[in-house]
Amino acid sequence: MSWKTLALGAAMLFGTGTFAKGPVTNEGHYVFDSDKKFIKLFNKFEAITIDHMGDKGYEVYGPKGTGKWIESLGIESINLEDEQSLNKNRTLFQDYPTPEAIEVELKKFAASHPDIMKLESLGKSIQGRDLWVVKISDNVNTDETEPEVKYIANMHGNEIVGRELMVILIRDILENYKKGDKRIVDLVNNREIYIVPTMNPDGSKSMRRGNAQWTDLNRDFPDFTTQDNTNTTDGRAPETQAIMKFQAQRKFALSANFHGGSEVVNYPWDTTSDHHPLEELVVDLSTEYASEVPGMHDSNRFPGGIVNGYRWYEVDGGMQDWSYHWHGDLQVTVELSNTKWPDYSQIQSYYDKNRESLIKYLERVDQGLGFTSVDKGLRGTVEIQNLDNGKNIGSYPFGNGEYYKILEEGNYAFKVQASGKSWNFQRSVKFPSKVNNGNFVSLESL
Repeated sequence: MSWKTLALGAAMLFGTGTFAKGPVTNEGHYVFDSDKKFIKLFNKFEAITIDHMGDKGYEVYGPKGTGKWIESLGIESINLEDEQSLNKNRTLFQDYPTPEAIEVELKKFAASHPDIMKLESLGKSIQGRDLWVVKISDNVNTDETEPEVKYIANMHGNEIVGRELMVILIRDILENYKKGDKRIVDLVNNREIYIVPTMNPDGSKSMRRGNAQWTDLNRDFPDFTTQDNTNTTDGRAPETQAIMKFQAQRKFALSANFHGGSEVVNYPWDTTSDHHPLEELVVDLSTEYASEVPGMHDSNRFPGGIVNGYRWYEVDGGMQDWSYHWHGDLQVTVELSNTKWPDYSQIQSYYDKNRESLIKYLERVDQGLGFTSVDKGLRGTVEIQNLDNGKNIGSYPFGNGEYYKILEEGNYAFKVQASGKSWNFQRSVKFPSKVNNGNFVSLESL
């Protein structure tokens, strides 16, 4: 049977408009396709999402009728999200807090630690739930000249471990800062930390991958390799829009987002086989995270517990690639658990396994170089060159009189251009940096 015939069959099952634009997740199925011979067909349709590629097969998400279509192809599959299973899971995993309970917990944290934690809403979900972001810093109400780092979890609503680990991490940092733990005090005093525990509260409420309109949020961002290559919020889910607007307002240099379904650190690019401009650094960061996590660093499937996204399976419209391509914010994807929704009693053990990596990754944002100006309205571009190998890292826009970029260890030249002026300086990047804010150069001092 030809691909054209199979595609025609899909159109008859779904209707001509079903596959018009963007991935949807009304249905989820695990497809047994060890030879990967149907990948080409599935990739023909924008509404189909492939996820978690394995030796025996992979997950396929799509609109209503996807299961019937897969069955018509004669492919063996398992329904991942049928209503009977969901109802059973809701009863089995009722110990998990609701989105509303998570909100109450975050507000308690903010009320008891107002000196180092601030809670803000980035916007509303489809069903009107706040998309909360936590800021942790020693002068939490001031936008300081410090490296900015962020964590985002639970963008797939049925991948719950990340949400729970973010809440525990927040509590851990707050309590240990109050106790005077030197490492945590340094972490909070010299960085601005932002954490979004749940990007998809509606999905977590329903144990659903997509949001309340079944949109797959990790396929909903602009993608520089496809026709959807304009960095605009138009036509995107409100949850996606909220993150895009948030990112545009900040100066993040390093990020991670947390998923479930495997135990591995996935590094960019996801959407192309091209090498990442900072591939050596992102591999190092990924390896360091995985090396501390039992069951991840010693994985039989992923050597060293890491994998390049594109070599695993292609993802178009992912947050990870969008973050760096448009904002220079280096981001990895951490798959925390083979089981997407484990028994709640296991959550603390997941945190215990990942705690050191979660803390160390936040610390690594200090491995960078940047500049600041007394003119907070200064906007322009900065070109960065690695002096050790002559490699041009890239040209990046900046605003608010400040810029910072995480870099591989070495020697760099910065050329800053703004308002008809030019500044040039050279500095070394090392980790760890023991000098507070020593990785920011004042343009006025040049």
